[in-house]
Amino acid sequence: MNKKKNTISAPTLPQNKLFASQLVPPPQQLSPTNSSSSFIPPEPKFDPNDYITATTTKRDIILYKEIFDFLDSNNNGVIQPMDLRKAFAMVGKYQPKKQILYQMIADFDSDQSGIIEFREFVRMMSTHPGEKDTDEDYANVFYQIDQDYKGYITIDDLRELASECNENLNDESLQSIIQSCDPEGNGTIREKQFVRYMKSLQRR
Repeated sequence: MNKKKNTISAPTLPQNKLFASQLVPPPQQLSPTNSSSSFIPPEPKFDPNDYITATTTKRDIILYKEIFDFLDSNNNGVIQPMDLRKAFAMVGKYQPKKQILYQMIADFDSDQSGIIEFREFVRMMSTHPGEKDTDEDYANVFYQIDQDYKGYITIDDLRELASECNENLNDESLQSIIQSCDPEGNGTIREKQFVRYMKSLQRR
């Protein structure tokens, strides 16, 4: 009696051309969009010669850059109002209000972007204290004190300003300031009176 041999037939591969690709997926190709978005161009190298002006030297620019980088707490290449607030906190107890910080930025923000870029910072640093202030400068100071935009300054406004600057002035001293600016004796300081008084101090 002949015994049948057990034979194992080879598995039949599916007649599907996608079979090989399902087992071995093709390598992913990097799309042009992904490749371009992942590329970060290097930052341009700082050259102090690009910022030298008629009133500054290369040494000045290098010093200004060190100060600028110190104030730029976020390392984003600009100085914002909150950077100034942190700087004030580090050097003393005086903490100016937001309005004063924004005004400090606006005074040198030539492109009105709300921030100070390094070229604007150079102009700010190279402005000499001896230069005379204009009527507009004094008017800006007036409205920094008159933050309610009443059109006049009261003894309460001066008291709050003295507190912010950590100046211990009693009411008698504050009243004396008002009397110096207000010869008419109204008890308040108007904008024109304030400007006139500040200009008289500058001439002394």
